Amino acid sequence: MGMQIGGGGSSSEPEVMTELNMTPLIDVMLVLIIMFIITIPIQNHSINLNLPTGPSSPPTTEPVVINIDVDFDGTV
Repeated sequence: MGMQIGGGGSSSEPEVMTELNMTPLIDVMLVLIIMFIITIPIQNHSINLNLPTGPSSPPTTEPVVINIDVDFDGTV
């Protein structure tokens, strides 16, 4: 498939392989399909939890802003 063995002419240069080797691509695709088949049933058997709800609105009080000025000589 990928290489020719035997007489291929008198040229000393190797011939360029024009075919794409599909075996590694097929192997990777089969592994991905198997992983998806295994993980899909796990997602269907999940546990329903009653999670607590938080406050619906953020707090209305404004945060306290503290400004600290430091001069060039180091005084605050």
